[in-house]
Amino acid sequence: MSHKVIYWTVGGVLLVLLVVMLVTYDYHRDNAEAVAKANQLIGAFQANGLATPASAEEVAKVLGDDGGNVCEATSSTEQLGYLKAELAVGGAFYTRAVILPENVFEGMRLIVDIYCPENRQNIRDFIDEQRYAR
Repeated sequence: MSHKVIYWTVGGVLLVLLVVMLVTYDYHRDNAEAVAKANQLIGAFQANGLATPASAEEVAKVLGDDGGNVCEATSSTEQLGYLKAELAVGGAFYTRAVILPENVFEGMRLIVDIYCPENRQNIRDFIDEQRYAR
């Protein structure tokens, strides 16, 4: 048997195993702590008159117990700057700048308050420096 056949067979088996692992892996983002924080977030959304997500389990799958991408973005001045550029300057070609209603960042503020309170000052500074429709 040729070495090429052996290499292709081993490579194919490894590829199949990799695909199976990626499809079946449970990231455990929706643990008990994540669901508790999701319920707290849903309550905060309701208290502030915002539309609430479908279920705490869905919120837990997206945000986990650490706030996921929202907390990651709000901890980085570069990512907040990118968000500002996309909204205020129009960002890329074929997009245009918008003047936002004042409560547009309320959901993000609530997520930061619950999941990553250490980023509160970053998000407050970001929200305060935006221009809003009056």
